[in-house]
Amino acid sequence: ERSALGEILSIGIPVMMQDGFIQVSFMIITIIANHRGLTDAAAVGIVEKIISFLFLVPSSMLSTVSALGAQNIGAGKHDRVKQGFHCGMRIEAAYGVLIAVVCFSGAPFIMKLFVTDPEVVHLGVRFLRTVSLFYLMPAFTNGIQGFFRGIGDLKVTLVSSTFNMVFRVAAAAVFVLVWKMEIEALPYSYAVGWVVMLLYELPML
Repeated sequence: ERSALGEILSIGIPVMMQDGFIQVSFMIITIIANHRGLTDAAAVGIVEKIISFLFLVPSSMLSTVSALGAQNIGAGKHDRVKQGFHCGMRIEAAYGVLIAVVCFSGAPFIMKLFVTDPEVVHLGVRFLRTVSLFYLMPAFTNGIQGFFRGIGDLKVTLVSSTFNMVFRVAAAAVFVLVWKMEIEALPYSYAVGWVVMLLYELPML
């Protein structure tokens, strides 16, 4: 029982820390967005909810790739681990392209489902269309995270997520508070975090 408890904690604590960092970064970015005024903050809040909903599928795929990898490593079928990872990445990429097209083309309709204020809708459309240009990157990072969780290398997932959040928050602070960029500052800061995350993860593969 003690060994099982140790294994559960060794897996659970890094995942908990990773999810905690993500939530803290969202809080900080919301605080940064508030410096641009209530209208911008309202648009950011709505788009964040939309993104969280859209990313349920990639998050589920992350869990699926993790479970498949762990099961096949336990069974000694390492080739199936690779096959599962490659299949998962193709699904992630296809979904990333799909939601990018939907968000870019349907941004006005999506925003009007949640708010009627024309200015908030306008800002939300700009945010949603800009961030949709980078949706392939989180699709890939989700698949890679699932692979590393499946093989039990949680150090990579924790470090890469920490890099993502730290650079995302730092970029948002510079773009908004120093460079005084408009609403596009935040999706660009997300892109910075995803790029740094991939630069760390890809060589580890």
